[in-house]
Amino acid sequence: MDAKERENLRLLALSAISAAKGYAVEVQHIRPSLPPRLARLPAEDIEAELLYLEDKGFIEREKKEIAPVVKRWRITAAGRDYLAEEGME
Repeated sequence: MDAKERENLRLLALSAISAAKGYAVEVQHIRPSLPPRLARLPAEDIEAELLYLEDKGFIEREKKEIAPVVKRWRITAAGRDYLAEEGME
């Protein structure tokens, strides 16, 4: 994946998480928002980009006591602001 594809993946994932309107989503819910080439990436590759967005403060992982292995993310205020500034929300 080149830098442009990585950027597109991050933006599309952020938009997909934003579309959930505050609900936490899993990777499988993000895939339909991605173009076929990116949707075929292994979950670990997509999760690595979600971790980047999490480190930037644009999304946060849902805190789970039961089944923490099932990872879900939701958008933060910083993520919503970023999309608004980019004209994507």
